[in-house]
Amino acid sequence: MQIFSRRKTVVLPDYLPFNEQHYRDLRRRTTVRLLLLYLGPVVLLAAYFLFQYDSIVSESNKLHLRAIAESQSRTLDLFLSERLVNLTNVVDDPRMALPPTSATLEISLHKLRQYSETFVDLGFFDSSGVQTAYAGPYPSLEMRSYHSESWYQTLRHRDTTFVITDIYLGFRQRPHFTIAVSREVDGQVVAFRATLDPQRIYEYIRSLGDGQDVLTSIINRDGQYQLVAPRIGEPLERAVSVPPTDPALGFMNARQDGHSVGQAYAWLHTADWAVLVQQAPGVDDGFLTGYRLQIVAFGAIMILVGFVVIVYRARQQVELQIETDRTRAQLEHAAKLASVGELAAGIAHEINNPLASINEEAGLMLDLMNDQYGQRISDEEVRDHLRSIQQLVFRCRDITHKLLGFVRKTEMDLQHHDIHSVINSVVVGLLGPEMAVSEITVDRRYTDEGAVILTDANQLQQVLLNIVNNGIDAIGETAGTIRIETRVDNRHLRIAISDTGRGMSPDQLDKIFVPFYTTKEVGKGTGLGLSVSYGIIKNLGGEIEVESTPGQGSTFTVVLPRR
Repeated sequence: MQIFSRRKTVVLPDYLPFNEQHYRDLRRRTTVRLLLLYLGPVVLLAAYFLFQYDSIVSESNKLHLRAIAESQSRTLDLFLSERLVNLTNVVDDPRMALPPTSATLEISLHKLRQYSETFVDLGFFDSSGVQTAYAGPYPSLEMRSYHSESWYQTLRHRDTTFVITDIYLGFRQRPHFTIAVSREVDGQVVAFRATLDPQRIYEYIRSLGDGQDVLTSIINRDGQYQLVAPRIGEPLERAVSVPPTDPALGFMNARQDGHSVGQAYAWLHTADWAVLVQQAPGVDDGFLTGYRLQIVAFGAIMILVGFVVIVYRARQQVELQIETDRTRAQLEHAAKLASVGELAAGIAHEINNPLASINEEAGLMLDLMNDQYGQRISDEEVRDHLRSIQQLVFRCRDITHKLLGFVRKTEMDLQHHDIHSVINSVVVGLLGPEMAVSEITVDRRYTDEGAVILTDANQLQQVLLNIVNNGIDAIGETAGTIRIETRVDNRHLRIAISDTGRGMSPDQLDKIFVPFYTTKEVGKGTGLGLSVSYGIIKNLGGEIEVESTPGQGSTFTVVLPRR
């Protein structure tokens, strides 16, 4: 037998109980088992580290985005406060005549633009809400009434001297927002208003060092974008998600284009706006990037090295198992030969009887055919004698076949067998004559339930022969009884073999399965029978249980799986 592989041809030695397919399957199972045992934890560990890394990166990104949102909200708060201070300084300049003219406001607008290019225009409103003076790119707005505008109503009727509006289109139909302050002049409430370009504010925020790898948006309490990146939306569009006001700084998941996107938010103090910050697309989007790639690469190298070592180790284990099976098979065969030696007396007596009968039949035929006796024998009488001789020869052949079938070296052959038939082949076919001569009675108590199991009948015969032989030796020259009882349950079949022999001491019980240990006299036992039997039953998936009391006999129970 040979097992062929891509790398090496393993020549199976003689005396193996299994065929080459068994060892192929064994090597495959061993490889899989070692892969699960050694590489399984490595894979799980790599997955755990990858998961932990993703968790840490995710949490770090959240903290990073929150820090950016908080920084940008403070920057925007500071920016709006400075613009409010710029406008207040211009309005409260003692050199400004009230009410001002448009020319005066042009000078003031020029001064404001020196502070910030975001200022678009500047206007003065009388107590009725009419813009009586204007400086900026939209001169058509001069003398226009803003009495009904929400920002003007807020400034007139609330307890506040300034207002910062949301972005709106207004009369000019362009997105802008307003910073307005009110003053009391001669008992009348007047107002100054400056409009600012939100796009310049957005460019200013994007120019900050921490805003290069993120997308920033500004949203009001109603969920309308005030400033927004073009790839996210347009100003005054309504966002899907609005951040909560409590806490004022936090992190949330929003829906964009059917996907969940993490956003950090921070509410401003100077306006009812929130800064939204999210990771820009393309920044560490790939799974196998950065440290992830390093972890996966390192794990792949470890798995590859482990796989090569495991395949080599599995090959070594199978080769070791082949050598072990070879040695065990040789021991089993030696034990069989030893058992045959013990059977010799009974077998010889069993064969001598038909041989003696054959001799008598042949002698009688010779006498009848001898002319000097004057006897005539018919053809039919010759046929009768020949048939008798033939039957006796067949009887001898059956005896020798049983013996040869038992001692022959065979591979493991698992088939369904009736245990009772296997037992009868031993106690009736092989040992029956010897026990009859020794006045040993066999008491068979078989269960009525099904006793058919998947097993190797030849090897099981060897086990039963070894145990029954030991019982015969333990009984000795006196008459005795060997009781064989079978029982079944849901999972196991039990064969209990009891004898009325001399029994064993506890010290002897501890050693009976040790190779070459025997309680028999020198020259009557090899000490291999029970050790080999134990190995056979273990290979069949079972156990051997022993109970013994000195002077009262022993009970060997063979436990075999039913499935």
